[in-house]
Amino acid sequence: MKETRAAANTPPSSSSSSSILSKPRFSSSSTHHTKFMNPIVRELWEQRQKTKQRMMSLTDQDSDTTGAGNIQELTANLIHQTQAVHLDYTKERPKFRHPSDSKTCIDYNFQTDEFLREAYMSPGGTMRFGKVLEDLDALAGNIAFHHVLGAEDVMLVTAAVDRIALRNIPELDRDQRLSGQVTYVGSSSMEIRMQIHELSDQEPNGKNDGTYLAHANWLEAYFTFVAVDPLTNKPVKICPLVPETSEERALFELGALKAEKKKQARKKTIRVGKPITEEAMQMEARAEQLLNDAFPLIRMPSLADPNSILMEHTQMQNCMIAQPQVRNLSNKIFGGFLMRRAFELAFANAYSFGGEWPQMLEVDNITFNAPVNVGDLLQFNSRVIYSLPDGGKLDEVKKHSSKPLIMIEVECYVMEPEITRSYLSNRFYFTFVLPTKGTCRKVLPGTLEEARRMVERMVADESGVGKGYLCQYDFVKNGNDVV
Repeated sequence: MKETRAAANTPPSSSSSSSILSKPRFSSSSTHHTKFMNPIVRELWEQRQKTKQRMMSLTDQDSDTTGAGNIQELTANLIHQTQAVHLDYTKERPKFRHPSDSKTCIDYNFQTDEFLREAYMSPGGTMRFGKVLEDLDALAGNIAFHHVLGAEDVMLVTAAVDRIALRNIPELDRDQRLSGQVTYVGSSSMEIRMQIHELSDQEPNGKNDGTYLAHANWLEAYFTFVAVDPLTNKPVKICPLVPETSEERALFELGALKAEKKKQARKKTIRVGKPITEEAMQMEARAEQLLNDAFPLIRMPSLADPNSILMEHTQMQNCMIAQPQVRNLSNKIFGGFLMRRAFELAFANAYSFGGEWPQMLEVDNITFNAPVNVGDLLQFNSRVIYSLPDGGKLDEVKKHSSKPLIMIEVECYVMEPEITRSYLSNRFYFTFVLPTKGTCRKVLPGTLEEARRMVERMVADESGVGKGYLCQYDFVKNGNDVV
């Protein structure tokens, strides 16, 4: 979505007054900062680093026989040694990859690892969802890395989080497994699907191999990664994906459909000099109607409906300095950390708005507009973008049917006090349910800009593919389990 405040959305040029003391520039080649991350992120990053180191070692060992430019042959050797994935490499670049080539998983051994259990414990005794967001971003990075393994001059960046949907958040008395793989590939982008399910040692899987029986997934996530040139930051082509099973083909077709809808949505964005479509006019009329409904709250609050509230009265905010301990392997601030901070602010916002401990249902449409550097001053702004006092279509989450829903928007801005400017880095959307309350206040806009933002979010939830609890839940089903 294009930011209307142009002055606040564009990162300023590097030129500034020499009389102003700028913030210190961070520079470090150390990898010890990974020890400050949560245990699962640290393990995933260490796995990726070891794979890179083995590739470099093979390059040094085999350069005399294979040549420095034959990276694909070295990659094949590496994969054969690690037995991570099984690819049929030739001396040329691979023409395609299968979804299974990038499949990666990691377990949460809560039953035997007391430190891990303590690290993920929330006040309610369930898994701390903010930590899970960090794990998802780290695993998605590893999955994308495996898909492009062997490609030269490629940097992977998180472009968006399309959706993270939950049925529930489990307690810590059972082990869990986080897994995922690439499900769709465009020209330079790839969609990554991840799930988490419970592992039970009480129910054998019938194979007598000591492995667990997998339960139904309680979380499903879709991330989009883009491969770019590290020098020009422009997208580069990656090898296509060829699905093998019927489920993989279904997910590939769904990914293609979602990619096409994203393109159509970008075309529909209102821009100066571009003809206004009929759909845009309908959205404008809807926004004006919402603003009209808010008139009593704005002009005659003593006579307004006591069960409604203006959007501006639901806002929360916090600020922080981005510290080097939360940077990623590229020395930028870890996107999973930003997601966790945004979620924790959104949770507090929903808690104070709803009056009871909310339950997380969905993360939707997180955008990464600009990277965050170590030392940046970050401002997180949260507000209830709209609410559904009578609830929505929860479908698979039947225990919360007809319960009030709260949609929270969080924006992360990079502030630059030296030149009195800021720009948007990330925008996050979270959906919460109030599990025991029968209703909540209806949020109304106080300005036309707020009304337009509210309508844009409502339309996205009403018409998105597999998004929003105004639409049907669409976990892909496989036999009796939901996978």
